[in-house]
Amino acid sequence: MKITFYFFFFLCLFCFQRVHAQELRCNVIINDQQVRTQERQIITGMRDAISQFMNTTEWTRDKYQDLERIKCNIFITLSGDSEVAQGRYSATVQIQSSRPTFGSDYESPLLTFFDRNFAFEYQPSQPLIFAENVVTTNLTATLAYYAYVIIALDQDSFANQGGNPILPRILNILNNSQQANYAGWNSGDTRNRYWLSENLNNPQFLPYREGLYQYHRLAMDVFNKNPEEARTKIIDVLQKLKQVNQVRPASITINAFFDSKADELVSIFSEGNPATIKQAVDLLVAIDPTNSTKYRALVK
Repeated sequence: MKITFYFFFFLCLFCFQRVHAQELRCNVIINDQQVRTQERQIITGMRDAISQFMNTTEWTRDKYQDLERIKCNIFITLSGDSEVAQGRYSATVQIQSSRPTFGSDYESPLLTFFDRNFAFEYQPSQPLIFAENVVTTNLTATLAYYAYVIIALDQDSFANQGGNPILPRILNILNNSQQANYAGWNSGDTRNRYWLSENLNNPQFLPYREGLYQYHRLAMDVFNKNPEEARTKIIDVLQKLKQVNQVRPASITINAFFDSKADELVSIFSEGNPATIKQAVDLLVAIDPTNSTKYRALVK
């Protein structure tokens, strides 16, 4: 009887912990150095409100343990034409997320994305509330959009096309936000929320999404055990990315992949079979010429 009691006690405790854990562990940083205002406490309050919004909203019905929460960063740089007293802001925002690798304390970068056009309104008394089918503010719509992008890519990295249930929600926010005429939601720019959503939802980019699973689950998670096998699997991923790049050159998702992974790839191929390193370098230079100097140094 006592064993049964303790079993159900710990089962209930475990369930309680999972019900109350959200998906994200988000660090929010706001750079306000360009803003001329005496009311810095408003910007501090905005940072705290954004942090609470990202970290306490239940974005999906999936239940995460505290240790499973996705580590991510939001860096908001306010521009000099922001009007704090009026509650009007223009900014850039950088989104970063990472993923743990099995058997180590290493966090593999999963997303690095720079959004150049982020205009929004915020008042200190204004609660940040997300309603999926209604755009309340451009601030909450943009934050929710990136929350779902982070979750979708994280789930893709743990299961082949694991992010499929999340992608329609990204598209839904995009479609609803286009009517508000804020920058970033339409196709005018080549690196914005519109094109990121388009790529993720486009079947042409399926090899990229499959590559996220192969790179992280089948390569990085076994790297400590068998590094040469992991390098071979990453070569396969680079070949997939090369195929995507030939169909859609300089696409936003491929660029974002290498913004995240260039330094990690240099580290991975700094050792190993010379033939494998040479094959990797040839692929990397072809797909990501921006970082070609880094890659070519691997075979000197």
